[in-house]
Amino acid sequence: MKTQIFSFFLFLLLFLGCASTSHVMYEYDESVNFDKYHTFVICVDDLFVENTNFPNYDNNNVRQLLADEFEKQMERHNHKTNVFDPQLQVGFSLVVKEEQITFTNCDQEGKFEYWEKCTIHTETYTTETLIAYVSDFEKNQVIWQASISCDFNKSKATLNTYVKGIVNAIFDAYPKVN
Repeated sequence: MKTQIFSFFLFLLLFLGCASTSHVMYEYDESVNFDKYHTFVICVDDLFVENTNFPNYDNNNVRQLLADEFEKQMERHNHKTNVFDPQLQVGFSLVVKEEQITFTNCDQEGKFEYWEKCTIHTETYTTETLIAYVSDFEKNQVIWQASISCDFNKSKATLNTYVKGIVNAIFDAYPKVN
């Protein structure tokens, strides 16, 4: 019985330790009254694909979905789109990095000898971060920014829902009350 309980807690600890802990990191200018802003525009330059080496992570479809969701979230926070006289500019950036990790095997040569370092396998993986910002158009100053780890390498069937969830999580940290 004790073995089963111990096994259960060990499994639970491993499961929670491997669970995704992606969270939003944000900061904003506390001296700014966000309620004074009523109009915004999406930064058109952010619709152009920057990470051409990673077409599964950064492409026109992903960027358009992000822009559409950013617009919906700004409207949810009582801002109106106005391309002729915006008070705010809303934009985003996708940072995509490829990194490698090497797995090693440490075989012991003899009873009193040091371990030998032997490479088993090298794995390449890709990380992606979405960075959002809102800037005061007149002052040309960022007044809010947020970032979250993400993975836009999804099927078209699941990508739309995923983008909505990621952008919603980011804008939960936006300082203007609905």
